[in-house]
Amino acid sequence: MRKEIREILAQYAEEDYKDFSAGLIPGAKPLMGVRLPQLRQIARSIANDREDPQRWRRETESCEGAYEDVYFEETMLRGMLIGYGTARKAFPYEDGVLYLESFIPAIRDWSVCDSFCNSFTFANRNRDRLWEALQPYLYSDREFEVRTSLILLLSQYLKYDIDNKKIARNRVVSMADISDSFPNRELSVWTRARYPYLGRILAVLDRPFHQGYYAQMAAAWLMAEAFVCFPYESSQMLADGCHMDSWTYNKALQKICESRNPDQDVKAYMKSLKK
Repeated sequence: MRKEIREILAQYAEEDYKDFSAGLIPGAKPLMGVRLPQLRQIARSIANDREDPQRWRRETESCEGAYEDVYFEETMLRGMLIGYGTARKAFPYEDGVLYLESFIPAIRDWSVCDSFCNSFTFANRNRDRLWEALQPYLYSDREFEVRTSLILLLSQYLKYDIDNKKIARNRVVSMADISDSFPNRELSVWTRARYPYLGRILAVLDRPFHQGYYAQMAAAWLMAEAFVCFPYESSQMLADGCHMDSWTYNKALQKICESRNPDQDVKAYMKSLKK
């Protein structure tokens, strides 16, 4: 990151917050102690600079050499700038993919990963084409390439229908919602047509995850979130020869049971599926 940006970040650094955060983000670069709301404010001010509309591009040009990130906050800010900068409706698809591909190697901790994925709404507007670009990362042997692609599916794919409207989580999931009944099978035909990425996401999850803890946690989180949004389709996969590795599978069941949405009967059933 450029010296000028580093100096701006230093103005908002808090020693106590740095010490608190350091233990929560294993593998991260050294922290300065800048809070996320402040980082977002800085990123927005750069991305929305009317006098210099291309400023955000210069600040994201390279993660190596003269502009190599030294601190965690610099990488976090870089990811936010890419998210805000590529969010414009007319932003070229080819450029957006290049920014994604250039930033993924810089993701080395869960915090940068999740923040970037949530801000990268470029994916939301280009799902069909970006799906193909994500495939090498979804099936990579590198931990944070897998995590990043899975969190993108969680934040930008899973809950959106063919009209780009976002589904709400089910407030309550009962045994009736997951039973293999004729009404549920009929409704599932409509659901899968309305949410075309649901089946693809479940297929992505139906395999072992051995790339590392943070990839496994992302897969379990995505599976649990799919369950509270699409309980019938997700429970069918979990109960019928799911190919997840045992650790990830059991962690997904645990996350489902930790949610407030499933009722007690559903939680008891989920616990009975443990490998």
